[in-house]
Amino acid sequence: MKDTKAKSAENGAGRHLPFAALIWLLVTAALVVIGSQTVTLQDREKFVGDFDFTVEKVEGENRLILHLTAGTFEYGVTPEVILPVPSGRYRRGDADAPQVALALFDALDSISEVTLEPQTITARYEDAAADAERVRSRLRRPFNNAVANDRGSITAEAAGETIIFQTSDERFLYAQYQPALVPTVEEYDSRAAAEAGSPLARYIVSESRAAQTLRLEPARLLIGYAEGTALEPFARTMREILNDFHPRASLAPNLWLLTAQLEIIPPLLAIGVEPLQTGLPLFLFTLLMVLVEGGIFLLASDGKKHLLILLTHIASVFLLFWSIFGHEPLWDAILHAIFPTSAQLAHPQGTVIDFTAQHLELVLTSSLYIISFGLFLGIMVTRENFREFLPLVNNLVNSGQTVPTLAIVAIMAPIIGLGFMPALVALIAYGLLPVVRNTIAGIESVSVSIVDSARGMGMTSRQILLRTELPIASRIIMAGIRTSMVINIGTATLGAFVGSGGLGIPIASGLSMTVDAFILLGAIPAALLAILADYVLGQLEVALTPRGLLIET
Repeated sequence: MKDTKAKSAENGAGRHLPFAALIWLLVTAALVVIGSQTVTLQDREKFVGDFDFTVEKVEGENRLILHLTAGTFEYGVTPEVILPVPSGRYRRGDADAPQVALALFDALDSISEVTLEPQTITARYEDAAADAERVRSRLRRPFNNAVANDRGSITAEAAGETIIFQTSDERFLYAQYQPALVPTVEEYDSRAAAEAGSPLARYIVSESRAAQTLRLEPARLLIGYAEGTALEPFARTMREILNDFHPRASLAPNLWLLTAQLEIIPPLLAIGVEPLQTGLPLFLFTLLMVLVEGGIFLLASDGKKHLLILLTHIASVFLLFWSIFGHEPLWDAILHAIFPTSAQLAHPQGTVIDFTAQHLELVLTSSLYIISFGLFLGIMVTRENFREFLPLVNNLVNSGQTVPTLAIVAIMAPIIGLGFMPALVALIAYGLLPVVRNTIAGIESVSVSIVDSARGMGMTSRQILLRTELPIASRIIMAGIRTSMVINIGTATLGAFVGSGGLGIPIASGLSMTVDAFILLGAIPAALLAILADYVLGQLEVALTPRGLLIET
C-alpha cells in the first residue's frame, strides 16, 4: 500500500503543465487579436495610389460621376492589367500624361519633362543647384513602383540635369488594378453625414471644401459640389485625394518559409537563402503548434529533450519570427507609431524579409567556413604532432578580432572588389577566434584518465577523437560556435558599406539620408535575428551534447 502511494506521489511530482502548448496558445490569441486590426499604410513614398477615371457631368445638377478605370485600396493584390508604357514626351500639367509620367511629376516638383521610350525613360529637372545623385535616389522608388518591370532589370543614371532609367526587358510596362473603391455602396446626403461616415468619406470631405454629397460605389464615385466650383480642377483634386488615401492592410501575417541551397560565388561555395510566402494565415500554424506541443506533452511526459522535439521547437520558433519579418504592413505600422511624421518608412531597395534573407546568406556562408576552419585548426593544434603551432594559431585568430572589422572590409574592398566577398572575408577573420579557442579549451578539458582508458580499450587516435574527446567537448565547442554566429549577425551589417546587402543597407541609408525610420528598419530585425540565432543554437547545443553530460534538475 505504501509502495503504491509512493509511486503515485512520484508520478504526480513528475508531471508538468504543457507550458509550450500554453505559450503557443497565447501566441495564437495575440495573432488573432492583432490580425483583426486593419490599418492605413503610411509610407507615402512606397504605397502610392494609381486611381484614374473618366468624368461625367449630371445635367441640371451640381454633381459629377467619376467612372473608375483603375485603382484599388487593397494591399498585396496583384495588378490584373499589365500594359506597355506609351511612348511620347510630356510636360508637367499635360492632361494626357500617362501614369508613369505622373508618378515622376508627383515625386519631385522640379521635374519639368518626361520622355517615354520603349526601353528608356528620361526625366528632366529644373534645379541646377540640386545634387544629381540625390535626385536619382529620390526618383528611384516612385519609378520602381510606377512600372511593372522587375527592379533588377532597371538601371538609373544621372546625366546633366536628367535622370535616365533603362530596362534590360524588351520594353517598360506598367500595371493597373481593376477598379475597387469600396466593397459596398455608401451614400451621404450632406457633409455632416460624410464626416460621420467611413474613413474614405471622412477623408474626401476633409480634403475638399467643395464636396457636399457623396455616393461611393465599387467602380464609381458620385459627388455633389458647391455652387461656382470649377469642374476641371475639382476632378483633378478628387484624383489626388483618392491617390493620397493610402491602401488598407490587415495586421495578420501569413506563414513564410525559406529555402537554403548551395551556390557558387567564384571562387567559394555559398549558401543562398530565398523567402517563400505560403499565403496561409500564421495563426493557423501557431494553432497547429498548440496541438503538436500537446501531443509531445502526452507522448513524452518524462521531459527528456529528444532530438526530434528540439528540432521541432527550433523550426517552429524560427518560422514564427521569419513570418513576422515578412509582413510589411506590420513594420509600416510599428515605424509609423515611432515616427508619426515620417513620409518614408519602407526602404526603396527591398522589404525586411529581403534584407534578412541577404543577411542570413552572409552569416550562414561565413559560418560554414568559420566552423570548418575553426574545428580543423582547434583539433590540429591539440594533436601531439602539431602542438608546437598552438601559439601561432592563437596569434593568427586573435589578430582577426584585434583589427576592426570595418578596417578589414575597407582593406579587402580595393583588393577583391565590392560586393559579397570582402564582407565574407571580414566575417571569417572576425568569427574564427571563439570557435578555435573553444575547440582547444573543450578538447583539453577532457580528463587524461578518460583518454588513457579509451586507449587501453584498444581505440585508435581517430576513434578517441571522434568517440571520446569531441563528444565530451561538444558543449564547449557549441558555445564557441554560438558566440561566433551571434557576433557575426551584428557585424554583418557593416557589409552594406561595400555592397554585400543585408540589414546594414537600411541602417547605412538611414544614417546617410537622415531617415530615422530606415535605421530602425535594419536595427530591430538585426537584433531580433541575433536573439533568434542565440535561441536556435542554444537548443542545438543541448541536442548535440551527450545525454550523460547534461545536468538534469
